[in-house]
Parts: sequence; structure tokens; C-alpha cells
Amino acid sequence: MDEFLWGVIGTGNIAEAFAEDLHLAKNAKHRISAVLSREMSTAREFAEKFKAPDSFDDLEQFAAHSQVNAVYIATPHPMHFEEAQVCLKHKLPVLCEKPMGISKRQVAEMFETAKQYNTFLMEAMWTRFLPSIGMVQEMLQNEAIGELRHINASLSFLAPREEGSRYFEPSLGGGSLLDLGIYPVFLSQLLMGKPTNIHSSIKRSEKGIDENCAMLLQFGADKYAMLESSLITQTPNTATITGTSGQIIITNPWNEKPPSIVYEKYHGVKCEEPVQWEGRGLQFEVEEVYDCLRQGKISSEKMSPEFSLNLIETMDTIRHQHSIRYPFE
Repeated sequence: MDEFLWGVIGTGNIAEAFAEDLHLAKNAKHRISAVLSREMSTAREFAEKFKAPDSFDDLEQFAAHSQVNAVYIATPHPMHFEEAQVCLKHKLPVLCEKPMGISKRQVAEMFETAKQYNTFLMEAMWTRFLPSIGMVQEMLQNEAIGELRHINASLSFLAPREEGSRYFEPSLGGGSLLDLGIYPVFLSQLLMGKPTNIHSSIKRSEKGIDENCAMLLQFGADKYAMLESSLITQTPNTATITGTSGQIIITNPWNEKPPSIVYEKYHGVKCEEPVQWEGRGLQFEVEEVYDCLRQGKISSEKMSPEFSLNLIETMDTIRHQHSIRYPFE
């Protein structure tokens, strides 16, 4: 089996989850070879934990000297643009956490750089590759609930309010939309396409970010999605997909590893399918990156540049409706 070496930028919770799931990818022997953090001590601690030989505290040095096959960027989203640009210009394939950038302008420039340097780039929307989402797509393709008409999905948690918390700090790209709302927006666009009309409402913080966000997305004349994200309330965190003859419910937490998927026909059969896989599920996006690179691709068809651009464009529209701007824009 091929050995595939990863560089990891960032050492937070999602980076740890990535590192812990890496060995579960089945198409190669994946391991971490280099770690970048702002503090060398943090980089070394993470590297020691996951048996990576190289540690860095400088982005240029990491990009120039780490001997890796691909880079996973797991820092707060305001940092993604610079980190991805530097890696791509060193011809290092990049898997970049969502949201890939703060704005469509950033994301478009990142994909342009990937094209210019003929180097792979994909947004790490790990939910896209989960077996649970594949199950839902297959059910819809088989018209299990008739014609798709409506999606209702939410994602929230009561975020800690410590001083400097990235969730509420504009300088760190805070707000519910970019951190959590991206998931229900993603699901609606995966299943329904690009919205034709967007309405939204937010609760604005004193610092000018959205603490929660309610969205109504229309898709042509006969489809719509009601979506919500919140840092200050606890919503059901389920996704209900409704059609002309039934509905599918992805149970809480729908965007991660739900216990089950419920399928119900109107006035008829109701069944509940358990959902199981090893680990948290980040290994599936790892497998996609490896498969794309093995085929010589610079982008993924399953999580395409066009999809990522449409996704960030929707969130740009919602932010602009409420004049939410970050200090670094």
C-alpha cells in the first residue's frame, strides 16, 4: 500500500480529529509528516503526539521544506487564504477547512492560483463525503419521497463567551453563519442547486457579527429551504428533507455522525436505518484527496470549485444583507 504524507497547519480540535481519523482511510497508508503552528512548542507537542518528524512555526519554511504529499489547513478561516496561497505556490496540494475563504473574491483567487500552478485544491467540507449523506442522495435518486420540495436544517451550539473567543470575535471571523450556517447552506445546495432567491434575518452582536442567523432560500418556483445557525440557542440540529410522498430525517447531529436516518412515507411505511462507520468520519475526505491526486486532478468533482464558489457566494449575500464586514476585508 502506498504511503501518503500529510502536512497539517493548525493544531486545534479539528486538526486533532483529522489526525485521529487519518489511519482509517483505506486507499493508502496516510500519516502526518509535518506540523505548522504559530508557536514551535505547540507544533512539537502535536507532532510528538502523532509521530510526525518535522515541526515548523513559519509558513514559508513549512511550505519550502516539509516533505509532504498534501497539506491540510485547519486554522481559523481568516488565515486560510494566505496559508493556501503560499502552499499552492510551492505546488503543495491543499485540503482547506471550510469556509475556504472569507469571501467569494478570496475563494476565486485561491482556485485561480491552484489552476495557475496546476496544483490540487479542495474545500474540506467533510460532511459531503459521509456515508449518511450518500444514503440520502441515493434515496432521492430512487425517488423514495417523490419529488423533492423542502429542506429544514439547523446547526447550533452554545458557544463559550471567553474573552477573545473566535466565535464572537470579528478579527477571527466570528459569527454563526461562517462557522455553523455553512453546513445547512451546503446541504440545501448539494440537494437543490444554487438558490434563486435569498432572504435572511440575524441577531447582531455589539461587535457586529451574527450570533444567530435564519435563512430562507428559494430554488426556482417549487423548492425552498429553511435554515438556521446559532451560537446562542440550541436548535434541534436535525435535517428534514421533504418530498411529495414522504420525508427523510437525518437525526442529530445530522452533519457529523447521526445515530440514524428516518424514512417515512405519508400514511404508510416508516423505517429507521442506523448509521455506522469507524471514527468521526474525516477519513472519507482524505480518501477523496488521494484518489483525485492519483488520477492527476487539480480539483474534486464531488466538492468542485464551482460548488465552493456558489456556497461562499450565498454566504456573501447573507452577510451583505446585514452589512456584516470583517476588519481584514
